[in-house]
Amino acid sequence: MKSLLTYLMLISALVASSQDGSFNLGGRSSGMAGASLTIGDEYSLFNNIGGLGRVENHAAFAAYQNRYGVKEFQVIGAGAIYNHAFGNAGVGFYKFGDDIFSQQRLHLAIGNKIQMVSLALGVDLLQYHVSTVGSHQVLAIQFGGIAEISPQMRFGAHIFNLNQAELSSETGERVPTVMKGGFSYLPSDELIISVEVEKDLEFDEVFKVGLEYQIIDHVFVRTGISTQPFIGAFGVGFHPKDLKFDYAFSNDSRLGNIHELSIAYAIKK
Repeated sequence: MKSLLTYLMLISALVASSQDGSFNLGGRSSGMAGASLTIGDEYSLFNNIGGLGRVENHAAFAAYQNRYGVKEFQVIGAGAIYNHAFGNAGVGFYKFGDDIFSQQRLHLAIGNKIQMVSLALGVDLLQYHVSTVGSHQVLAIQFGGIAEISPQMRFGAHIFNLNQAELSSETGERVPTVMKGGFSYLPSDELIISVEVEKDLEFDEVFKVGLEYQIIDHVFVRTGISTQPFIGAFGVGFHPKDLKFDYAFSNDSRLGNIHELSIAYAIKK
């Protein structure tokens, strides 16, 4: 009974923070408390598809999150990007939960970079599963972009669920529509400072601040904070040649600790 009560409390807290409208993934993003809106790398496929057009090679990647020390709340995700002269295409898979309750996402996106602006459009097949009820699938559309205002300044924006997909015709409940906007400042080649705001139409704004610093060749340290709830994060990365290894630790003030490991491999043409 105690484990069931804990499980239900965690589910309620996650729903209250609009967990099903945010699919951020990757140790780099998590180490910056999710302040990765203007970063164009492999995990843009999950964090802001607007960065998809900035990826310069074919790539494959995968990530694992251990949330709050509860195995039923683990997250796994993986994807691949195909790089082409006319634009990039990406496919990704994301799963949260277990056999009792889970969210799964199959994601397809296309993006391109034109001069200093990169834009992308994506379609998501979302599946919500509750063991006592069954499964339900919906389609959601997302759009994002990153603009390089100057060599030191970038602006990013992203909206998830443009079409306001409906979960239940009986209750009128819809998939959360989440909008994000923010800037990053790059005072040097080694340092990135990011500030952004995230807004679910049904909840208060979430503010995020993140920092990444390259301390030596191939080695990065990161930190960040976000609100609603308060989350403090720290991360490290090791990027030798075509491989990227990233780890992040964060603490949710309500629920506990989150560990994340991610890997990415760039496939040169």
